[in-house]
Amino acid sequence: MPLLSSQRKTAVFNSRSNIDRGIILWLVALTAIFSSIQKAAANPQKTASDGLERSDTLEKQDRTYTFGDKGEERWYVQGALATTLDRVESDPRRFGLAGAGLSKFFINGHSVNLELNTIYFDQPGNNAVGINLALLGRWHIVRQRNWSFFIGGGAGVMNTTSDVPEEGASFNFTPQAGVGTTFALKNNRRLLVGLNWHHISHADLFGANPGRDSIMGYIGIDFPR
Repeated sequence: MPLLSSQRKTAVFNSRSNIDRGIILWLVALTAIFSSIQKAAANPQKTASDGLERSDTLEKQDRTYTFGDKGEERWYVQGALATTLDRVESDPRRFGLAGAGLSKFFINGHSVNLELNTIYFDQPGNNAVGINLALLGRWHIVRQRNWSFFIGGGAGVMNTTSDVPEEGASFNFTPQAGVGTTFALKNNRRLLVGLNWHHISHADLFGANPGRDSIMGYIGIDFPR
């Protein structure tokens, strides 16, 4: 019995100690809250102005960045599919493209783009694999925070393992022009979608020059640098 009585006393003492600590913590918290309320009441204009300043800062940060401002540098990866437009060749000729590019905005909304692509041509005779280096320009006519619309064009040089077209040559120029759009993604990335007229020709450097006109659709992901 004396042992049980001692345990009860210890439990009661511990319980009261916990209650006392809780009361002390509550008093400290209430004192801090009351003090902050007094400070806010004593200077309400400063509190309001601080809140407005933070809000203005966030809004300015939101308004400061516009995709394609002068000096912005980006890079992208892309893939494309194309099919012939004309009827010079008996059957449609198709090619697929995959590559990457670098972009530099030298004026607001205007970028110069250097691309390096690999191309595969599906032809009745010998299929061909090629490397294409192209220099393109893009003008983003509409630039919004979440999307943009652009027109663009340029030209490049291409070398292939077989003649493209079949009666042409393995070295060609690749002028192109078209339209496209970008859509904002997370982490300042953008989805890139476009449609181009794409031409292949060796400009009469190697005799017969049948050339080839195609419609090319492409999609890619654009990253900040």
